[in-house]
Amino acid sequence: MSQSEQELPESQEDSVVSSEGEETKANPFIPNPKVWWCPKCKAHHDYTYSSFTSGSGGNRLTTEIYSCKVCKATMFNPAQTLPWMYGLTGVGVIVFAIGLLIGLSHGEFDFEKPGPEVIFVLFAIFPLLIGGMMIHYMRKWLAWSFAQRKKSAEELEQEAMNAPSATVRNSADKTEP
Repeated sequence: MSQSEQELPESQEDSVVSSEGEETKANPFIPNPKVWWCPKCKAHHDYTYSSFTSGSGGNRLTTEIYSCKVCKATMFNPAQTLPWMYGLTGVGVIVFAIGLLIGLSHGEFDFEKPGPEVIFVLFAIFPLLIGGMMIHYMRKWLAWSFAQRKKSAEELEQEAMNAPSATVRNSADKTEP
């Protein structure tokens, strides 16, 4: 059985049908790297999606934002962030190393009359900063995920019941007919 064909444990599925036939949400405190995660709430909450398109002519940029419904913070998907983090950080390190090697071969870095070594070093800053930001948030995810995996199923269920989002969700369920 391939990895993509494996079923997630019941607690990690998006939703579960209970014995009474009603649909219940999965526990947002069980780590799942394929689900959007809020670093502020430290949970997989529901989110709102918005996109903005800017630019003119053939150059259009679409920005997608996933915001937590509980705290309105920007969420991210660990499984989607990881390859970008490795790619941007790797490109930044390689470009920075090329700039350093060129500078060392010339014997100096002249910032008054910049040569290719200075250009390479300056261009390495942007992917390193973005990759560093991704590393920061992935470290938060990994620390939370590791801590959550140490907890028992009962502790995770208790955490879900005590979460502020549970009271919001329960009051919303009671107001519906």
